[in-house]
Amino acid sequence: MILLASAAVLLLAAIAAWFVAPAARPAARVDLRFAAILFAALAVAAVAMPSAKSAVALLVLPIALTVLALAAAAASERATPAGLAATLLGAVSLAALGAALSGLAALALAPAMAAAVAAAWLHLRRLRPAMRRALEGLAASLCFVAALAAFARSGVESATLLFCAAGLVGIVLGSVPSDAAIEERAGPDLRSAIGGGRGR
Repeated sequence: MILLASAAVLLLAAIAAWFVAPAARPAARVDLRFAAILFAALAVAAVAMPSAKSAVALLVLPIALTVLALAAAAASERATPAGLAATLLGAVSLAALGAALSGLAALALAPAMAAAVAAAWLHLRRLRPAMRRALEGLAASLCFVAALAAFARSGVESATLLFCAAGLVGIVLGSVPSDAAIEERAGPDLRSAIGGGRGR
């Protein structure tokens, strides 16, 4: 029952992330939604496929965390060049596939941990210009570190799923501009549009 509730929390977090992601910078939106889909798959597998949930986690965790690190880079500075991002994701995907097929968790956990640490570092770099979002992203990255530790210790259990849910929501919120920033950008655009309409 606890595992079912935890999976439901992760699924709800993934759904929420899907709908909040469009508020992020365009370069980060697809990454955030892709990660949300991956975590939704993990939530479903934890309940519907008990015998395969560990293999699914070994696939999902490194790929999703790498995608979230790329989203953090796009949200904070500039998007990673497409060629580099594709190469990185390809290498991580191969490692994840190897881990899922062989059961050697270290193949997946090492790149997943590297991605979580990279995301934490990227958010730390934003402390001065955007402290609230940076702290949200940093806390989320630490949640993923805790999720990886929980998975290494006991597999796909409640702690792993709940930490993933908290991390996903935190990363997405940390990638979304503040309401004030949105209002400041929207105001001049609206006034210029009205002014342009009057001139016609």
